[in-house]
Amino acid sequence: MKYIMVLFWSVLLLQMVNFVLNSLAGGGTLDMVLPLVLAVVFTLAIVALDALMKPIKPSAAEEDSKQ
Repeated sequence: MKYIMVLFWSVLLLQMVNFVLNSLAGGGTLDMVLPLVLAVVFTLAIVALDALMKPIKPSAAEEDSKQ
């Protein structure tokens, strides 16, 4: 569920940034694909960072050998 929310907010925020930058550049055609691709890449980066930051739980055999 948390990754769905990350994807939702990244899509929303990147679409807003896309709109503002497009408006500042003169208001040409609005590119809808690039912010979606960047949002997916951002979400995958968050998933990878979350997986890397989780502590590794020792197995039961390793815990028994320490005692």
